[in-house]
Amino acid sequence: MSGKKENPEQAQQYANSGNFNARIHLHKTYSTNPYPWPLWVFDQFPKMDDLRVLELGGGNGLLWMANAGRIPGHWDVTITDKSSGMLQDAERNLAHLGANVQWSVMDAEEIHFPEDSFDIVIANHMLYHLGNLERALSEIGRVLKKDGTFYASTIGSRNMAEMKELIKVFNPDSQYDSILGTIESKFSLENGKQQLENVFADVQLHVYEDSLSITSPDAIVEYVLSMNGLEGNEQVMSLQEAQAFKVFLDRKMKESNGKIHISKASGMFSCTNARMVHSSRNPS
Repeated sequence: MSGKKENPEQAQQYANSGNFNARIHLHKTYSTNPYPWPLWVFDQFPKMDDLRVLELGGGNGLLWMANAGRIPGHWDVTITDKSSGMLQDAERNLAHLGANVQWSVMDAEEIHFPEDSFDIVIANHMLYHLGNLERALSEIGRVLKKDGTFYASTIGSRNMAEMKELIKVFNPDSQYDSILGTIESKFSLENGKQQLENVFADVQLHVYEDSLSITSPDAIVEYVLSMNGLEGNEQVMSLQEAQAFKVFLDRKMKESNGKIHISKASGMFSCTNARMVHSSRNPS
């Protein structure tokens, strides 16, 4: 492991799956797409037997919980996360999957596996949190087999646009928009392909159509509070502000027939390992 210092606020953000679950609850409960995101993500993967699969930043194991009955019997799955607390939650959630699932506390910028180890590598809504994305992509290319596929999901610049507007109207000084902007600038639907093409080949974008129709102000408040410490030490909203925000949301919902509509922009890139292409080039 490296000696890199971890931001204490961000470490607290991912100490366990509590904040993560607040965000998942909002999307799972109020999504307008009847086909859940984790099932759609899993649909993108090949279903051949005898594949070695690595998930980076696997969180509480949601992807595998949702698809437990669909995992081919001879897959060898390794789930990693930088947070030991997250992985403990995942291990409890997935104990029923048995010996074909392994766990490892790991930074995506330092993957502790040899070259050509995995047929599939997955980074589900996590690349934009990394400090050194270029290094992580290089590491992913290293451990991915020459005929392997890397899957990286992310959001677009218009994701949750109405949520940004709500918070801006409530508090023009809120850091929410800048935090989301930081995430989007790092790795998004708009700029992800260009970054991936520096390492991988045949980069394809698959878009997941969805939006939110939210009927509970509490769900929005919990979601917003879960963003505290997501990037750096920025606080989006204090607990005291949250009480006033709930009153604000109640009023907004009454003005819009009891619902608040939130747009979403999510998708997944798939790409193949390009190391053979790179190595075949003659130096100029």
